[in-house]
Amino acid sequence: MIDRHKVFISYYHHDDQYYKDEIESWNDIYHLFVDFSVNDGDIDDANMSDEAIRMKIRDEYIKDSTVLILLCGPNTKHRKFIDWELHAAMYNTEKNPKMGILVVNLPLSKNNIRAVEDREKQIVAPYTTWTSFKTRTEYEESYPDIPSRIIDSLVTKNSDITFVNWDTISKKPYLLQELVDFAYKRRKTVEYDLSAPLRRKNTN
Repeated sequence: MIDRHKVFISYYHHDDQYYKDEIESWNDIYHLFVDFSVNDGDIDDANMSDEAIRMKIRDEYIKDSTVLILLCGPNTKHRKFIDWELHAAMYNTEKNPKMGILVVNLPLSKNNIRAVEDREKQIVAPYTTWTSFKTRTEYEESYPDIPSRIIDSLVTKNSDITFVNWDTISKKPYLLQELVDFAYKRRKTVEYDLSAPLRRKNTN
């Protein structure tokens, strides 16, 4: 029996609402996790420091969530609010510790898959020969649609973040709960690179 964890889903609302709605419908049927997601926030960051934004996102928007699921499409990496949510998930505050992260590659994404534990590899792609990367160029070529903040962590910390394709979990939604559980269990030991400043504008 897998515990139901508190999950925040980060995604680009304009492009990828359909996939968020699909996951919500699975959750209604299978009770996979406790959904702590919120609608788009509207934060005027003009006079806010990075520290203030981080704390506001972590303690007011993401709150008690323990795992962040990133729905990653081709435009995800250009959105400043997603960058804020990722940073908040990687960041310890007095109220809320850092979170585990799971990436779901949406159908138009060109990201490769990635798995950490042997069981995760069986879920993500059971017959794959797994390749490890060392340089930033290798990571960027293999995960062209992922936000740079995650690339930073993969390169400098070799962070334990699994990437699964949408088609894998859409055929067997209950597998999403298992992958969330893996992310949850390593949330305290995973290391993230927090050196990059927060994104202050969206790009194309």
